[in-house]
Amino acid sequence: MVIKVYVSCCGADKAIAAVEEAVKQAGVEARVEIVKDFAEIAKAGIMSTPAIKIDDQLVASGRVPKIPDLVSRIIDAASRA
Repeated sequence: MVIKVYVSCCGADKAIAAVEEAVKQAGVEARVEIVKDFAEIAKAGIMSTPAIKIDDQLVASGRVPKIPDLVSRIIDAASRA
């Protein structure tokens, strides 16, 4: 599983920390990639940061989701893999 966290400035640390904690709580193996390059963010179709994609599915944009919500989404994605 690949989880991409798209960040610019606002909320970057919170978003990264939330994803890392959610992966830990979910107990799954995942590669977390931090994307800071504006060209790559635009190419991915991200309109607002922070944004999070799990296996190329956008799960949050413009906000940092609560950790339990992220855990649930990560577990759902792992069960589909």
